[in-house]
Amino acid sequence: MNTATIIIPTLNEEANIDTLLTQLDTVSINECTLDILFVDDQSTDQTVAKIKQWAKNNTHISVLQRKGVPDLTKSVLDGVASCTSDYILVMDADLSHPIDKIPELLKPLLADTHDVVVGSRYIKDGGADNWPIHRRFLSWFGGLPARTLTDVKDTTSGFFACKRSCFEKIEPRARGYKILLELLVAGLDQFRTTEIPIVFTDRVQGQSKLSKTQLIQYFQRLLELSGGSISAITAKRFLLVGLMGVVVDAAVFYFLLNINWDVGSAHITSFFVAALSNYFFNSIWSFEYSHRSLRSWAIKAAKYIYFGIIALIIRGGVLAILIDIFNVIPELAIYPAILSAAIVNYFGASFMVFPQEEKDTKATLSIYWRTIAVATVGFMLILRFLYAGTTELIPDEAYYWNYKQHLDIGYLDHPPLIAWGLWLCTALFGDSEFGVRFFSLLCGLGTIIGIYRLTTLLFDRTSAYIAALLVSVLPFTVATGYLATTDAPQMFFWTMCLYFLAKIILHQSSTAWIGVGICIGLGLLSKYSIALLALSIVIYMLIDRNMRKWWKQPVIYYSALFALLLFLPVIYWNAQNDWNSFTFQTTRRLDRASLFSTHYLFLHILILLTPTAVYLYLKSLFNIKSLLATQEKEILTSYAYFFLVFTLVPFSIYLYYSFSYYPRFHWTAVAWLALIPLVAYALSPTSKFLHTNKTIVKSVIYTTGLLCLFYGALFHYAALGLPFNTSTRFADNYFWQPVAQRVHELENEIKTASGQAPIIIGLSKWSIASALRFYDADQSVDNIVSRNSIGRSATMFEQWANPAQWKDHPVIFVAINPNDLDSKEVRQHSSGLQAPVKEIIYLNNNKLRDFHYRIAERYVP
Repeated sequence: MNTATIIIPTLNEEANIDTLLTQLDTVSINECTLDILFVDDQSTDQTVAKIKQWAKNNTHISVLQRKGVPDLTKSVLDGVASCTSDYILVMDADLSHPIDKIPELLKPLLADTHDVVVGSRYIKDGGADNWPIHRRFLSWFGGLPARTLTDVKDTTSGFFACKRSCFEKIEPRARGYKILLELLVAGLDQFRTTEIPIVFTDRVQGQSKLSKTQLIQYFQRLLELSGGSISAITAKRFLLVGLMGVVVDAAVFYFLLNINWDVGSAHITSFFVAALSNYFFNSIWSFEYSHRSLRSWAIKAAKYIYFGIIALIIRGGVLAILIDIFNVIPELAIYPAILSAAIVNYFGASFMVFPQEEKDTKATLSIYWRTIAVATVGFMLILRFLYAGTTELIPDEAYYWNYKQHLDIGYLDHPPLIAWGLWLCTALFGDSEFGVRFFSLLCGLGTIIGIYRLTTLLFDRTSAYIAALLVSVLPFTVATGYLATTDAPQMFFWTMCLYFLAKIILHQSSTAWIGVGICIGLGLLSKYSIALLALSIVIYMLIDRNMRKWWKQPVIYYSALFALLLFLPVIYWNAQNDWNSFTFQTTRRLDRASLFSTHYLFLHILILLTPTAVYLYLKSLFNIKSLLATQEKEILTSYAYFFLVFTLVPFSIYLYYSFSYYPRFHWTAVAWLALIPLVAYALSPTSKFLHTNKTIVKSVIYTTGLLCLFYGALFHYAALGLPFNTSTRFADNYFWQPVAQRVHELENEIKTASGQAPIIIGLSKWSIASALRFYDADQSVDNIVSRNSIGRSATMFEQWANPAQWKDHPVIFVAINPNDLDSKEVRQHSSGLQAPVKEIIYLNNNKLRDFHYRIAERYVP
């Protein structure tokens, strides 16, 4: 006969004992005897006396009286140690937990289908009775951080059952009022867990024992379980050292501004002066770290410097927002910037520079990956949103902003969804950089969530966290999740389509086919190349016998109909415009001189993925059978086809194209989405495939760290420029806002001298004209046109502008390449042509870029 003990911690629960035991006396489970053990934390009322009175007539009831500091976790652990049952069920004494759910909690344990069963408020049919909205939110929000470390939704539940052996994995130093959290973290990726819905009821008698001290202790313990050296002592000491650093930082910053240094150079220099002294005192005092050798000191110093630079990047973003958007003077803006950097520094030091002593267990490795993933995804999202409004648009983004200015259901070179998204977001946030990018930021966030959900569905949550890390940091997804281009929505809808397909494979979900159709339709409104995904689906359904049955189901034809209906506006626009867009993206792209470019394709892949990810992709593909060996036979085949088809089909199309034509840099990006879950699983401790190879794991971590540093430095440079009057060639195609200001000044000078507004011709396909239009000072942009004005192709500017109306007006030619100013087309379409001019654009006394232009007296169409 199986035995189970219900452990009930108590502290002054006199009013609830009789009712609780009366209800528990009605519970019975076949083939399992139930014991009830109260563990009392020195109650000062009649709680123990009442329990003992019941125990006189009920041998299955007992009480254990603890000594020492009251602690719920210690109470439960002492209770477990004092009994010998096969199974343990933990619940509160305040009548808040539904006693009728006890058999349901124990049933999966008795059937040996699960190791831990949690009574959950946060799954379907679960909840809390008569809780106001604010309390529901606080409860949900308080448990949200713990979900990172567990695989259940109600991590703070006090009502759960588990096998007795599960408690053996809990650390001796476990403490606090959330024993379930300790249990789940200790057995992460090892325990089979499930949740059953419960409705939580507020206590009727007595008072809650939850205090502010316990809440603080809960969050502190949560951070400790994540691997950080977090304590009130380290926080106070870090604060004192930080306050000293603020004085040094601000003093150096003020001094450098007073001697005419620019803001960027001043804040970087002052930061590093303060950081050097902070590291010394934090190392020996705040975290009391004893360096065992010079090598140990150097490694810790290198890590501290790394996180110092990460903090500097965040600080630069805060500084740029305060100065550029909110017009705060630098002398005041530096203080919130210093505070933001201090927070990053503290957690970086606690988790990575001076962490707890590492334990090489499966659970610890899973927590390590999850912590790294959360930190990386969090940093990348903060970085994107922080700098989205303070870094200039690149010309591509400005071009799509011009789409929004000419809203339509179709365009020559792309479908219209990007224009519709920009129209909506700029209506909310204005024609600002943030307003233009907000649509892509949402798509990027959606792609990360979609990959996380997809990987959870296919494998497990630790693998899902690693997948989220990869998709947030690899170059092919970072650019598309930030820049306002057509790739952003395409990546999102491609990802979501893969997610719905996975639901079809695993759960035979017919409704998921509707999701597939919607994603394909919206994807086609984003970018035509998502047709390759539709082709991959057809091929997948032909070669995987488990999917062939769907050909006989009407739902897949409804799915195709949904996609077609969503795409109808583009078809209609093309029908009204001689099928120009379809022609442009097909036969016109192929109407070029043949040029073998496969080597460029592989170079692009190396940059889009990084060498580390390329190795992981190849390793996962070549070992796909052994990697999926733990899956069921039917699922294994479907999984293998899933990863291979949705990667190799789009890739093979681009590979074939590269044999004769030059591929665009970003074209293959979507082909790498389907393999991210497999690569993540290969790295996860749950697969036992690559996680033991420390060289590979370290290379992934180091690559992630370097990429975060690279992105951060790039954003910082774009917002604040490089320090110490440094210039780069990148600037020749960037920093258009000061160029547009200078062009506007030239425009006014010519208008004053001649009495006529000049036509401004950008000598590129669309980039110069697009950037000048977005950053034009008076937003009167009809006179800003592209090179179609001199008889060359200029995509949508051929429809947006009518250069002929500017006949005989003065003209300003603007070029990136100075040789373009001396072309025969420029001479043919102008008269009274002056000599080319090269100017240097400065910002804060720093050289930004060269600016090339040429003025003519009259424009000749």
